[in-house]
Amino acid sequence: MKNIYLVGMMGSGKTTSGKALAKLLSLPFVDLDDQIIGREGKSINEIFQSKGEPHFREIETELLFQVSERPNQVVATGGGIVINALNRERMKNTGIVVYLKTSLDILWERVREKKDRPLLQSVDPKKSLADLFYSRTPLYEETADKIFLTDHKSSEAVALEIYKTCFERI
Repeated sequence: MKNIYLVGMMGSGKTTSGKALAKLLSLPFVDLDDQIIGREGKSINEIFQSKGEPHFREIETELLFQVSERPNQVVATGGGIVINALNRERMKNTGIVVYLKTSLDILWERVREKKDRPLLQSVDPKKSLADLFYSRTPLYEETADKIFLTDHKSSEAVALEIYKTCFERI
């Protein structure tokens, strides 16, 4: 089996649904953000503060390419992975890309209290989230092989829907 890459905005449930999907499929789960944190020895906020977003994006691409060398994994990506065309192409070539589509209002409910979202550390975090949402949505849609709506669904329900739609043998 190819890799299964979960893409979507921060707060869409990539990590939690990814863990549940990996369990259903009996596959290893990889969280790219956790890989970056492990490699850098710093939180994502600290990486953004000390080395900037361009450095973070370089590491993200490098680790995506390393992870994609191995098949048969469920991979939760960072929300910005689709910004880089090389990342979009690599995911398409080495797996199935699943977009966890979540409405802007639900995303805001999920992330507004979080302090670990460096791109929301602004004067108007709701506007920052909206700007990211509108700029990234076309890239998620262009990259995705399958799109699943996550509004008002548990991560387990999303994982089961992906499993039944894409992987369950009748």
